Amino acid sequence: MDLGIVCQTASTGGVRYSVMLATAIRRIAPKVAVTLHHGRKVVGPAIRAELQAAGVQAHRLGPLPRPRIPRFLRPKRYVNWWPADRGLNALRTAYLDRVDRRRHTAIARSLDRHDVVHFAWPYGFDPPPLRRAAAAFIPHDFIYGHEFGVPSYDHDDWQSMRAVIGRWVECATPVVSSDFIAAEFGKAFPGVRQPAEVIYLSSLNVAKPGAAVPGRAEDTCRRLGASGRFILCPNNLMPHKNLGLLIAALWHLRDAGEDVRLVVVGSQTQGIRAQVNCPLYGDRVEPPDDWHMLGLGLVCDDDLLDLMRQALVVVNPSLCEAGSGSGLDAWGCGCPVALSDIPAFRDQVRYLGVKAAFFDPRDPRDAARVLLGMIRDPIGRTADAAESRAALERHDWSEVARRYLAVFERLREKGLRPS
Repeated sequence: MDLGIVCQTASTGGVRYSVMLATAIRRIAPKVAVTLHHGRKVVGPAIRAELQAAGVQAHRLGPLPRPRIPRFLRPKRYVNWWPADRGLNALRTAYLDRVDRRRHTAIARSLDRHDVVHFAWPYGFDPPPLRRAAAAFIPHDFIYGHEFGVPSYDHDDWQSMRAVIGRWVECATPVVSSDFIAAEFGKAFPGVRQPAEVIYLSSLNVAKPGAAVPGRAEDTCRRLGASGRFILCPNNLMPHKNLGLLIAALWHLRDAGEDVRLVVVGSQTQGIRAQVNCPLYGDRVEPPDDWHMLGLGLVCDDDLLDLMRQALVVVNPSLCEAGSGSGLDAWGCGCPVALSDIPAFRDQVRYLGVKAAFFDPRDPRDAARVLLGMIRDPIGRTADAAESRAALERHDWSEVARRYLAVFERLREKGLRPS
């Protein structure tokens, strides 16, 4: 089989997922040719070397077309005479549409040499008109279809994203990472001809042999300014990540006498230094050591795993997710995990057989109670972490790749083609 995986743009987790899947498939099925098609700046030298070592081809995609969504190009003034300007703007629109069609055709031509093409991150990207290759795609977590009380996606964004995913549904097989997201997919697109395939993932940051060098994790934390006792939240600042609850829970923890801090890692968190003097918010502070809450922004994979090894608990307070990526990484490196009690996280823990403590994602007192119990029970949290690590080793990326290959082989055998 000749397989193409497309990752034209993605979050850091989306890129790691694409790389882990491509290399794992090559590892368990050396006869399968795998090519990772990527956009500009998605694959750097380190990732390219990792792909090359695994026998995965890396191919950069050409310029991407804009998705076919209702859009209104802002009119330009060319000669300040409205009949002429209107005609010139119409020509401009026609020209851009023609460019998009040519780009779509060029991308389809480069992908059609494969038997199956898997689109890992289909946002902002219409399905190309494939004639030969069967297609699979990931509709992701449907966050754009929910409201969390603060702005995330406006109505136009919701309409455009739903329209794009709707076109993928018509011509490709959906693959999701939890039973909850399969149900979400069914609600968003009832009556589809192809129900979603459910394949649970493993850790996106597999600890390298010899990575847990004695003293290295402590050195990393000192370098990043995160020494001492802390809980770790590897999340960005999107509304559904629910960081406000964790700030309030931290106040309750400290009020109960626990001298612990909160370290946040992820997009848009860089530079946060705050004291949590009340359960409503954190107060920004200037002195580098006088903080209760620290934001480190995006860090490299090795630094993230070192932070997890030193953390008392890795916590994810999200309101809605496809699954806990931070939980997967923490279980993989033997760190105890606390999760908000939401369906996707329950599905994930049940399926993988890992251990996690659950709390009400709308009740900071409950979150503080759960975290306090874990912090004050080092023997119990260590035992749970060890059991979770063993469970995740059984469900590693070789197992994930086998399940994906079964779906891809089924698509190839059925000859399922885009309509």
